[in-house]
Amino acid sequence: MGAFLFIDLNLQGDRTARFLGPDGLWQQWLQDAAHMSCTTSVVTYLSLMRRLCAVVDECAQAQ
Repeated sequence: MGAFLFIDLNLQGDRTARFLGPDGLWQQWLQDAAHMSCTTSVVTYLSLMRRLCAVVDECAQAQ
């Protein structure tokens, strides 16, 4: 979901809104994925994607 949100924000498509609503697929998936119960905030995953992309950008510039 973090990657999807990252791309959506960069393209300004607003395609993630329907997944992130109160009864959206993100919440449904979290209910069925017991291992994910400690980290339910999509912002956590978005932050991870931003950091991963920053590392890739930095590595690409070093070459």
